[in-house]
Amino acid sequence: MQPDQMPDNYKGGRLLYRWAWVEVQPAVLDPLTGDELVPAVFGPRCPSPPLDVFAATPEEIEAVLAGNAEVRALAVAALPPARPIILRDLDALGNVIAEREVIPEPPATPVVPLADLKAAAVDLINARVGELRAQHITVTVGQSATYLEKQGEAAQHAAGESGPFPYLEAEAAATGLTLDNVAALVRATATAWTATNADLEGKRRAAVEAVKAAETPVQVFQACTHLRA
Repeated sequence: MQPDQMPDNYKGGRLLYRWAWVEVQPAVLDPLTGDELVPAVFGPRCPSPPLDVFAATPEEIEAVLAGNAEVRALAVAALPPARPIILRDLDALGNVIAEREVIPEPPATPVVPLADLKAAAVDLINARVGELRAQHITVTVGQSATYLEKQGEAAQHAAGESGPFPYLEAEAAATGLTLDNVAALVRATATAWTATNADLEGKRRAAVEAVKAAETPVQVFQACTHLRA
């Protein structure tokens, strides 16, 4: 496997590979003397499960990325010697006037521009917060407006207004609860959701600001840890 075939992350950046330098083919030994006839072959593999940046600590992320870099260095060192390339100098008439051998540089790991990595991280963070919100509310077209309508009716009911309250009345009819009970439940749910959503929004903003301030790829990935539970 070439070093440039060993990315750090996948699933939009959420999961980090844990590359390791392992024995992929054991040595061949002489059955009589035990001498090594063919040396063991080592290569990069991912024997451990990936690391989720939203569940990891900053230290864990740093360690995984540093380990991946070490394995890539081993992969570069294990590559067979590059064949020299013959370069020829020509005169104005196209005649060869000199030749020299040049050893090609080993393949380098592609580097994602920091700005691109940051943009992907912000998208990933926003998507993750959307997933966390969906654990508490129904995320469908028009549902947020429905929640606001119900919350408004519940507030009007609490203020002693006489209605009508179409959303509360429809829910009361569907659940068998009284209008008072439905209104109280909607108010309690709205209060709890506001606290939860405020906490999520605070974490989201902290993560996005950490991405903006990041100066290295490691710091970009570490920014996602602001969303840890």
